[in-house]
Amino acid sequence: MNETINNLLNRRSIRSYRPEQITDDALNAILESGIYAATSRGREAWYLTAVQNPALLQKIRDAVRDTLRKAGDEKSLAKADDPNFCPFYKAPTLIIVSGNDTPNTRIDCANVCQNMCVAAQSLGLGSCYLAGYIMAFQDPAVAAELKKALQIPEGFNPQFGVCVGYTDEKPAKPERDRTKVKIIK
Repeated sequence: MNETINNLLNRRSIRSYRPEQITDDALNAILESGIYAATSRGREAWYLTAVQNPALLQKIRDAVRDTLRKAGDEKSLAKADDPNFCPFYKAPTLIIVSGNDTPNTRIDCANVCQNMCVAAQSLGLGSCYLAGYIMAFQDPAVAAELKKALQIPEGFNPQFGVCVGYTDEKPAKPERDRTKVKIIK
């Protein structure tokens, strides 16, 4: 089978990672794959921030926990109080995909994420496409502090993310509903 198709068909969302950091070469290849994603009208309406600093990852994690606590519902509180909870599954690398307010930005950011996830798979790394950690940016004061620490430019806001690392699990390939595909000739 074609190597690209093989990587697409075998990529899984990984939610358990080993603690060792990925190589700089792997990170750069993943980021490069991201910036070559399809983009509406060539706008490149994204900004990528790769975070490998443990203290900064913890700061994001704490902000998510605080937001969950403020939600106040039982499920959110249980998640916030779980000492093992981590919105990026304790992966050693988190790539934040921020977008500006031009049309189709979220689609462009989603394309970036998909490219990076497939690139990670091709390098033998695990990845998971993320959106839940974005709640860390709900409080305007916290968002301003985090965006400054993350060096996210003015006019850009986190949309999605991809966590990357060496996988500590091997999920089974799920069945897909092929009745949702129609070929008309």
